[in-house]
Parts: sequence; structure tokens; C-alpha cells
Amino acid sequence: MRCFPPPCSRRRIAGRSGTLANDVSVMQGALALEHEGIAAYKIAAGSGLLSPGTIAVASVFLGHHEGHRDELAKLIAQVGGKPVEPKSNADYIRDLNIASLKSEADVVKFAAGLEQGATNAYVGQIAALRDPKIAHLFAQLGTDEAVHWALLNNAAGGSVPKTAFLFA
Repeated sequence: MRCFPPPCSRRRIAGRSGTLANDVSVMQGALALEHEGIAAYKIAAGSGLLSPGTIAVASVFLGHHEGHRDELAKLIAQVGGKPVEPKSNADYIRDLNIASLKSEADVVKFAAGLEQGATNAYVGQIAALRDPKIAHLFAQLGTDEAVHWALLNNAAGGSVPKTAFLFA
């Protein structure tokens, strides 16, 4: 994944030390969400519930989430933070109630909900960020999540929302 804008440097991000701790905390929360998304896609792909075509799309989205994870972890480490670690798959299965999914339709609807939540999280946190470069990254990440949601919502048979401002 590319820097925003190159070169990403600790000096550029840490220039506002009073706000750095806040921005790192927000990035840690985003990183935890990316870990969750990665686990959900991997668990779903191995569930035996998905057709090859759905697995192919899920693999693309998984790659996006891994890129998001890598960029967030890199930025957190660049400013001296320790990136949050993922939970175990058993924890995600329990916390997200993944065992309740019984069909491909269930998985697709579930994934659409996760992507909608991720979009809302990114959009909702932009105003909390003080570094404009990190806020820009969150806008990019939120856009990726919105694309994932739109495709999954359509695949799940969801309707196009009639109201403006679809996300937080």
C-alpha cells in the first residue's frame, strides 16, 4: 500500500505531539477492526458455505483488508506505538456469532453488515483525527469499505437506500 503522501515519515505524523496520542488511539481502533474483518473473511472462506465465485470476491476484499491492516500497523509503529494484535479465531467466532451462519446468503448478509459498520467507523472517526494525513487515509479506507458494502448489499439482495448520507 502506498504512503499518503510519500514519503511517510515519523516526523511528519508526529509533528503535533499533543494530538499524536489521540490519533494513535484512533488508528489502534481501526486496526482492531481490520483484524476483525480479516478473520471474518478467512473463517467464512473456510466454512464450506461459499461458492467458488463468492470465495473469489471475498479473497479480493480480504486482500484489501490486509493492505489496510499493514498501512495502519506501519503508521502506528512509525510513531513509536505497538500495533494492537488480532484476537484468536475462536474469539472472533464467539464475539461475532459466526457459528450462527448457516448458508452463503447468511455469510454475504453478515459480511455486508461488517463492511457497513467499518464504513461508519472510518467516517465517524475522521473528525476525531488531528493529523490531516491520517484523516485522509481514513477517508480512503472508508471509501474502500463503502465499495465492499455496496457490492455485498447488492449480492445479498439489499435495496439501494433512498436517503442521502448513507454512512455516519
